[in-house]
Amino acid sequence: MANINELIDEIEDIMDNASSVPFSRKVSVDPDEIFEIVREMRDSLPAEIKNAQWINDEKDRILQEAENEAKSKIENANSQINNFKEQAKNQYQKMISEHQITTQAKDEARRIIEEANNQANSIKKQSYQYVDQLFSKSSDNFNKLAQSLEKNRQHILNQK
Repeated sequence: MANINELIDEIEDIMDNASSVPFSRKVSVDPDEIFEIVREMRDSLPAEIKNAQWINDEKDRILQEAENEAKSKIENANSQINNFKEQAKNQYQKMISEHQITTQAKDEARRIIEEANNQANSIKKQSYQYVDQLFSKSSDNFNKLAQSLEKNRQHILNQK
């Protein structure tokens, strides 16, 4: 059985070789010969159509597979992106938390240092007050001793 293209070529050959009617474009062909070719075309047509339909179905199947694979890859990429976002968010939260802990630790260290400086200043002030009291008492005692010495001296001088 010939394919459609071969049968069409055969019709063209018949038309090219047909005798023409004088003073017109019409040609004289054997109708039985043309009808025979048309029948063959009709008989071979379903195979050609089946072939074309199979090709079309195959094209649709391949396109569907490609689309499914693309969707799968996009979903996978989106999933990875979401995982990366979640990891980044967690890391960011961790860094914020660590920063807050660091900030709190620094604030606590400043508070402790300030408290230690205040205590040191208080102890220093108390020490100066204590030393001042000691000097004041010593000065009073030295004054009393000096007065007592002067009295004794005067007493000795008066006895001469």
